Formats: sequence, structure tokens, C-alpha cells
Amino acid sequence: MTATDASTPAHLLFATDLSARCDRARERAIDLARRWGARLTVVHAIDALDAPNDQPPRPTTDGAADRALRLLREDFADVEGVPLDFTVAEGRSDRLILDIAARQGCDLIVTGIAGNDPLGQTIRGSTVTALARHAPVPMLVVKKRPRGAYRRILVSSDFSAVSAVALDVASRLFDPGKITLFNAYDLPFVATTGARERHEAESEARAFLARHGGSDAVRVAVVPGRDAAVALADHVVKEDVDLVMVGTHGAGGLMTVLLGGTTIGILDEAPCDIMVVPARKG
Repeated sequence: MTATDASTPAHLLFATDLSARCDRARERAIDLARRWGARLTVVHAIDALDAPNDQPPRPTTDGAADRALRLLREDFADVEGVPLDFTVAEGRSDRLILDIAARQGCDLIVTGIAGNDPLGQTIRGSTVTALARHAPVPMLVVKKRPRGAYRRILVSSDFSAVSAVALDVASRLFDPGKITLFNAYDLPFVATTGARERHEAESEARAFLARHGGSDAVRVAVVPGRDAAVALADHVVKEDVDLVMVGTHGAGGLMTVLLGGTTIGILDEAPCDIMVVPARKG
């Protein structure tokens, strides 16, 4: 399945650095695989920070790989009802994950925000950013410990074709009644009440839903804010959102709203999971 197909994912890839913080992503990956009847591939990169950029991932032959594989098998020994396979290889995390996802036809990449160890910083920072820019399938970054199915899902939108893809994927994967289309609109003057701007934003949001086949069950939330990322983060806290979905062109585009520049802090601070959805090709 690609990001635009009608079915739910049939094959998930869970990327782990074996840190304790990745347990949350592990639980969510298992939960989603079980709900969707999907296969789950578990991937761990060895010496990801030291791997040359121009070298493809390769299997390791030393004891580190054997130890990592043993830990993975032990960690998933109690999982029932989910077909599993494991890959431990040497290479940069992002290159290894993308290579395996492509070769095995994975539909969704799941990863976590790791701890403060050197490899964890790679998973948290450059690896997540690289995956969001280059992954041809959606990527779910898990921050919260799962408490069942997602209850409140926010689709960030600037009413572009890219955010329409995010809305489409959200509607295919989750109950439309749990989805809110979010837009942050700009107020031209601090002193204005913003009533006209709010009405225009709400009208545009509903027109966007109608134009792209959004369900009547999808709600609309428009809030004032010059910085869309800050406005989104505030809304997440206020409404207890547990999943944000955002479309991306790849390098640039809505990537800058969520993952680029100073707003990469959303990944560190916002208390919710984030799914980055790539734009359609062509």
C-alpha cells in the first residue's frame, strides 16, 4: 500500500535503537499491526553514527549484531497475533530503514523519540528529519504511551494539495469522527477582533473538506496564529490531541512548519504522536 491507497497498511516497519524510550513506539507498532492485520518488520541499525554516507547497509558479523538480534527476539517473545521478522544491520539509520522499507514494500514506518545517548540523538534528530524528507510512505513518530486507539486526531492543513493527501490518509486509516482539520490563520493587526478572518478561514476549511471528499463527521478548528507550528502545539495541549498528521513535500514545504528550523522543537515538546505523510508523486 502507498499513502494514497484505499486499504489500511499491510506491512509496518518499526525502527528501534533499543533504548527504553522506544518501548512506546514498540507498543504502538504492535497495536496498529494487530488492529490492521499487518505484518511487522523490526529494524535496528548498528554503528549508525559511524557508517559512511556512501556505503549501503550491510549485515554485521560481530557479536553486537547477535546481541541486538537476541534482545529484539526476547523483547517481542510475548507478542501474539502479529507476523514478525527482524533485521539487524550495519549502516546509517535512515539509509537502512529506507532500504528495508523499499525492499519489503512497507506501508508505514514507526519510530520513537529516543533517550540522550548518542544513537538516541540520531533517532530523535537527523534520522527522523531524513526519513520525513525521503520516505515514500507515511512515518509515525511515537511520543505517548498507547492507551488504546487514537481518540483525537488533528490534520494540519494550509488547504494545499499536500495537506489534502494527509486528510485522505487520515480518513482511510482512522474513524472520521475522531478527525479535526486544523488551520492557523493570520491576523493582520493585533487590535482587530479577527471575526472576519475567522469566518473566512472556517469557510475555506469547509470548502476544502467538500472539495477533497472529507466526511461530514470531520470537525474543523481554525485558530489565529502567525506561527502555525506554535498555534498547533498550543491546540494539541488544549484539546488533548494524541495524533497530529501533516503533509510534506519533502525538503521544504510543510516540512518547515513541523520539522525544520526552530520548530523541530515540536518533536521534543509537543505531548502527542506525529505522522508525516508524503505528497503524491507526479
